[in-house]
Amino acid sequence: RIGRMAARKYCADCHAVGTKGKSPNPRAPRFPLIAERYPNNNPAPDLVDGTVIRHPGMPEFIMTEEETDGLVAYLRNISRKYRRAGQR
Repeated sequence: RIGRMAARKYCADCHAVGTKGKSPNPRAPRFPLIAERYPNNNPAPDLVDGTVIRHPGMPEFIMTEEETDGLVAYLRNISRKYRRAGQR
């Protein structure tokens, strides 16, 4: 729940943060695709301690440790690869 709330608070202006739908910013990947870009579907190393993945045009923000942990769990939970691996 915390991760979904953090996604809505920090990310939903650009990214589709649910399992369906298009991102408001067509250049921003949908959340189910984001975790798949990282080794072992784990974006945690890039999000820990409030450090946020940065790219041109992305706003800067700081998350609490609880929000970061929740966002990582949420990203992994809605990742297609992670769900498939967990269902085996």
